[in-house]
Amino acid sequence: MHHALQIDEIARCICAQISRPGPSDWCDGLPVQQYPRGSCDLSNLARTCTTLSEPSLDALWSFQGTILHLLRTMPSDLWDITIQVPRGVDVSDANSREENMSLGISPRRIVRASDWGRFAFYARRVRSFKDRHVHSETSVVYDILATKFPNGAVFPRLEIIDWASKDSQLFHHVRLFLSPGITRLHIHSNYAANFTILETLSRELPGLKNVDVSGAAPNSFTSPFVGALHDLETLIVWNLDLKAFEHLSRLPRLRYLWLMSNTPPRLSPRPKDLPCFPALRIFECESIEAAPNLLEQMGRSLVEFRLSSRSWATSPTKQVFQELYAALASSCTHSLLQEIAVDEAWHAQQINHTQIDLHAVSGDDLRQLFCFRNLVHVSLAHRIAVDLDDVVALDMARAWPRIEVLEFPCDMAQCIAPRMTLEGLYAFAEHCPLLRELSLLFDATAAKSKLASEGKQLRVSQDTLTSLDVAYSSIGTKKREWRRVAHFLCLIFPKMSKLEATQPDSSADARAWAMHRAWMQVSNKTF
Repeated sequence: MHHALQIDEIARCICAQISRPGPSDWCDGLPVQQYPRGSCDLSNLARTCTTLSEPSLDALWSFQGTILHLLRTMPSDLWDITIQVPRGVDVSDANSREENMSLGISPRRIVRASDWGRFAFYARRVRSFKDRHVHSETSVVYDILATKFPNGAVFPRLEIIDWASKDSQLFHHVRLFLSPGITRLHIHSNYAANFTILETLSRELPGLKNVDVSGAAPNSFTSPFVGALHDLETLIVWNLDLKAFEHLSRLPRLRYLWLMSNTPPRLSPRPKDLPCFPALRIFECESIEAAPNLLEQMGRSLVEFRLSSRSWATSPTKQVFQELYAALASSCTHSLLQEIAVDEAWHAQQINHTQIDLHAVSGDDLRQLFCFRNLVHVSLAHRIAVDLDDVVALDMARAWPRIEVLEFPCDMAQCIAPRMTLEGLYAFAEHCPLLRELSLLFDATAAKSKLASEGKQLRVSQDTLTSLDVAYSSIGTKKREWRRVAHFLCLIFPKMSKLEATQPDSSADARAWAMHRAWMQVSNKTF
């Protein structure tokens, strides 16, 4: 064996490369390791190479999504274990299987001191623990663990814990896994009383850097908890009082904040020499009314801004969005902001046709955002489709030369007749060389496109775009019409591998279905 492999740091780097952790299911700001995709390789390596055995086992056991695997290291006659997985669940995927399975665990005999040897051997390797099966069928396991570990720390080297109880009486078992080394915490419960434990957590976990406290956590518990944390880097929280929010605004390393409340506290103006949220890079908000004021305080260093409609009572008017976009333009540094996402999709309220003009955001309203020259990702999912035309599309394409993902999703029930034509689509091919994904509404009928009807020469072939979502865009239903569109798309987007058109619902008229079939034909001809 090469002497370099006997260096522990190199061996662990090799094992880390083998494990290749899967994608996060926490949030964009908080990546959490899933089961290693190279589990079989790590297992084989641990059994066949003495030098690499320890780092291989550490990588293999670093993340656990259930207590089950540790229990199986104990004597085979100790536990009676039953597992049920619903039909349709991919049992070959460890994450999917353990998210959906139902466990039944009970002891067959009294647990002896000699039964814990292998359990402890592997438990010290666990760095991340996510238990979504805390219910009555497994409570006996945690009661037994409590007798063995009266002071907690079942996993002495634990760094990440994700805990959600389905039973209000069992949430307290999270105490078993509290370790001073924990830096990342996610707890969720639908019972407000469970969050009394937050007072304990702020004392026992002094090194917390990444926190997600969601569910029914009341302000009276979350605010003192957050106010006692000084090393926060990321935070997802529902309710905070003004004192806790002021505390957050002074933290030097807070880079990600998601406020789920629809009534966040309002910060008072602060002198320029006392900046708010000096390190904040990503901000997610669920109150469109409070967003302009919040952006004024924290927008200078933002790289990403996202707004969700989950807690909105009514659909905002066009003027409210105009104020939001004006606040973005005036508060955020134009050269820093790279992502803007507004999502009204959570809000299911239908808008009366007589009020469409009051709510419809026009392309001209978006001109306030054209000052952000370094935007990479823009997704504006308004209830009513954004009203773009060819002039706005051209100005937008010129204003955002670095855009990679551009999305204007829409709902058929709230659609407006598109005014943008293939001319506008061509503008994005001409001026956005990095564009990979495009989703917007346009009119692809030949009669309204000079490029298609007059046979203008196409000078541009954009070879980066791979996905185009046309939603409910108009298209000619005759063969020669949709074939002309297919030819046009092949010329300007030669690397496109996916074209999607939203299927109309059962109440749609015959023309809507005919246009959908035409787009399916275009998709078949394009790829």
